[in-house]
This record gives sequence, structure tokens and C-alpha cells, in this order.
Amino acid sequence: MIPELSHIFQGPFGALGETLSIDIAPTMPLGNFCSSPQLHNTLDIFARRWPERDPRVVATQWSKTYFSTLLPAVLLPCLLHDWHLPLSPQKMGIRISAAGAVSGFELPSSGGHRNAQEKASGRFDFLVADHLRPIIEMLAAATPLPAKVLWSNAGNVFENVVGRASSLLGHDHPAVREAMAIMADRRNATGRANPLFEPIRYINEGGKNMRQRRICCLRYFTPELGYCKSCPKPGPEPDGGS
Repeated sequence: MIPELSHIFQGPFGALGETLSIDIAPTMPLGNFCSSPQLHNTLDIFARRWPERDPRVVATQWSKTYFSTLLPAVLLPCLLHDWHLPLSPQKMGIRISAAGAVSGFELPSSGGHRNAQEKASGRFDFLVADHLRPIIEMLAAATPLPAKVLWSNAGNVFENVVGRASSLLGHDHPAVREAMAIMADRRNATGRANPLFEPIRYINEGGKNMRQRRICCLRYFTPELGYCKSCPKPGPEPDGGS
């Protein structure tokens, strides 16, 4: 737990705070981890849970443990208090469980609180541009998983967290509005294609809005996993997994 954020990570959010800690000299620097044999050794351990191991499925499911561990913990302080955490891959560390999943992150410092103006933009650059982009580029280079699938996995969590925040803070909250705008724009502020564009679509089926990913995560290539609950591909009934 980062002491400066203890007032945020309380009650139902308590477990999120435990995924972050401070260590100015992490034992497993993230940047080195993603570009070294450590990543492949970790994926080999993670893959032991399935008798049939498609490398793409191993990589996509492992990346989900990465994004689902990191994004809620860093988005919550940002959405609530414009708190930007230091997420440089070259300065932070990663924690891996005995089963090969991501269990937490070590940050070089607590970061700083930023009081953004109501019309401020760039709230999420510290996460999207400074962290997700380089990390996804490294993972795409080191695994058989396309970058667009990794971005989709990240976007799935991003959209879910922002959706939950909007129900608490309201759709008109400045941070919520900006996060929604990021997912609505095909291009980012620099004119580049926006990899977080519309990660999730809501399809009306029988009068119900069904949550559906725009890009398939490829997990169905492992028979034990099948289709996820938001899979966009036609096929058997989803099994409810992520």
C-alpha cells in the first residue's frame, strides 16, 4: 500500500491498494523483464495450467492478469483525485506469483497530486502514452500476440473501470468525460491512430444491451477456455470467462 493513497484504497477498494508498493530499487525492473528471458520463463510457468498450450492464448491470458492488476489501481486515484502515479517501465518493478501471473507492481515513488482544471486534457497520458504504449510494444515484440489484441485487452479493463467510475461519479465528471472521449476518438491528440478507440461495443439483442469486445482476445484457441463472455466472434455460447 502506498501511504499517500490509503484514503482512497479503503473499504471495497482496499485490495486494489495492495497491488502497489514503493521500491526505489525493484528486484525485477519491468523494462528489463519484458525484454529478457524472464518473461518467457514466466509465460512457461503460467502455461502449465492448460494441457494444450497455444502460445497466443498463454500470452493473451497472461496480459489480462497484467492489465487487470495495474489499471484499476492506477485509474481509481486518477479518476477521483487526478493523482498521477510514476509508471515509467524503466523505473518500476513487477511482482509475479508462483503460478506465473502478475500480482503487483513496485513504483519508484508515490507520485504527485495534480489539481486539473475542469477542461484540462491529458489526464491519462501518464498511463496510456507513458506506460501502455511502450509496454505493449515490448510485449508484442516478445510474444506471438499482435499489438492490437494487447491494446484490446487493456481497453477492455479501461472501459470497465471507467464505466464503474461513471456510475459513482456521474457521466459529467471531468475525468470520466475525458476517459470516455479517449475511447470515442479514432485518433489521439497527436493525430496518431488511437489504439484505445472503442474497445467495447454495446449490441442490442432482444432489447438488452450486450457488452461485446471489438477485437477478439484469441483465448478460444485453447479448448478449455472457449469463448469469453464478451467475444465478438460467432460461435458456441460464451463460458463467462474473461
